[in-house]
Amino acid sequence: MTVADVTLGKRLREYRKSHGLRLADLSEKLGMSVSAISKIENGKMSLNFSSVLRIAEELSLPIANLIGPEYDSLLGGRRAITRANEGHLFCHPRWDLETLCDDMIHKQNIFWRMRVKCRNVDDYGDFSAHPGEEFLYVLEGEMELHTELYKPVRLKQGDSICFDGMTPHAYIAVSETEPLVLMSNTVAQNPIGGFEGA
Repeated sequence: MTVADVTLGKRLREYRKSHGLRLADLSEKLGMSVSAISKIENGKMSLNFSSVLRIAEELSLPIANLIGPEYDSLLGGRRAITRANEGHLFCHPRWDLETLCDDMIHKQNIFWRMRVKCRNVDDYGDFSAHPGEEFLYVLEGEMELHTELYKPVRLKQGDSICFDGMTPHAYIAVSETEPLVLMSNTVAQNPIGGFEGA
């Protein structure tokens, strides 16, 4: 059992109780067995990042609300540092995500360094969608941002975009090398009670 397992379980239980759901209700909502939900809530089952991301999407919560650091009173003069290649790495067929500056509490944004790996929309699967705003800045290579509202937009090194995260979207690598992207998402002030970010 890890700290991440305990945090996820605690946040999932808080979500369920704050929404007046029984284990069976959450089981049906997530398409998981009651026993699996119970094990997650008690920190007795570990999930990979893609599974946590799917749960966040099903509950319409930013992923940081489930696995981010505990919120505390707002403190002045705070800072967070991530040394090169020392963030937590989550690998997925679509992308590799490295968390940046994730030890700061009570923040309004989460930051990632993303290596885009998917080469076509068919392989991407279901488009991503989440509350809040998303910001992308291409550090290396070229990518396309596909959404359900606009034609695909190609982003080259130095290009950036900010968009509504609720717009279903997908990231596709188009350069020979996998593009490297700085990504930021707004998160809720209340870790469970619903999205309140800008």
